[in-house]
Formats: sequence, C-alpha cells, structure tokens
Amino acid sequence: MTTEKLSTEIRKEQIAEAVLQVLGDNNIKRFNMADIAGQVGLVPSALYRHFKGRDALMSAVLELIRSKLYGNIEAVRQQTDGAVDRLRDLLFRHGQLICQNHGIPRIIFSDELWGQKRERRQRVYRIVTGYLAEIEDIIREGQDQGSIRRDIQARVMAAMFFGIVQPAALLWHMSDGVYDVEGHVTAAWPIFLETITR
Repeated sequence: MTTEKLSTEIRKEQIAEAVLQVLGDNNIKRFNMADIAGQVGLVPSALYRHFKGRDALMSAVLELIRSKLYGNIEAVRQQTDGAVDRLRDLLFRHGQLICQNHGIPRIIFSDELWGQKRERRQRVYRIVTGYLAEIEDIIREGQDQGSIRRDIQARVMAAMFFGIVQPAALLWHMSDGVYDVEGHVTAAWPIFLETITR
C-alpha cells in the first residue's frame, strides 16, 4: 500500500478493508492495530488520526460490510431485469462476497470480537434484517409480476434465500476456507428456484 496523502474518507475505507484482510488471514485473538497499520502501509500511531480506537475501527468495518451487502442489492437492481434473475445474481454475488472477504464470516460469527457488546450485536442484526427486507422486496416484485409464486410468504422466502449462504459461510469459516461456497450456491440455486416458481 502507498503512504501518499489521501482524503480521510478514502484512507478510512482502506483501513477498514485492511481489517477485513487481516481478520481473514489471522486469528481474531491476534488482531491488533500494528497488523492493520502494516497492511495499509502506515505506522500504528497514524491509525489514530482516523479512528479513536479499536471500537471506532470495528464500527467502520461494520459499515463497510453493510455497504458491500447493500451495494450488491443496488447492482442487481440496476443490471438485471426481473425478480428471479435478480435473486440468482444476488445469491452468487453474496457467495463471492464471502469468498473474497474472508474476514466477514470471522467478524459476524466471532464472540471473541464482540464479547458482551450488545449495541454492536444489535447493529449487525439491523444490517442483516435490512438486507433481508431488500430481498423480501425483490420477492414481492416477482410475485406482483407473476414470476414468483403468490402463495408463499415473501418474508419466509427471504430468510430461506439468506439461509442458502449462511451455513456455507459458517462451514467455510470452520474449515479455514476449504469449504466450496460457490459450489454450494451453484447446487442450491436450482432447488430454491423450483421452490419459488413451481
């Protein structure tokens, strides 16, 4: 990474991305500011110009995860016509997000990282439920268009859709990246499609 002078927002995003990288490569117990600084090409004290401490940094990481999830929703809405195609593309994007950002499952599933921080857990919950609401909206659009069955509850289907990736992400996390998330998504999509369209 370069040490050139960048805007605060760009540097903050680089640092948050570095946290995802470091947490993807290392045990969470070994996560420290020096690791992050080294990833970005800064001295550890320079991180404190952008973040007051580890809690502020982890808040930025949660915001980065939120923006990646919602960015995928926005991308499929802009690039794909039809609810079924949007769901398919979103599912594959979600799988790729896990594979390309190894730190996300470690962050989401880590009691060591969050401990007893109820506020932080609630923030993760709000991110996930907001994402589910967006999926629900896509399903309802498909129901209105007639491409998705009207006799199923959109909320239940959204949770099932999300449930395709979450166990795969957990298995990927537990296997240190060995589990084939993209293969799982590829195999699961036709089954989900049959469920929502037959």
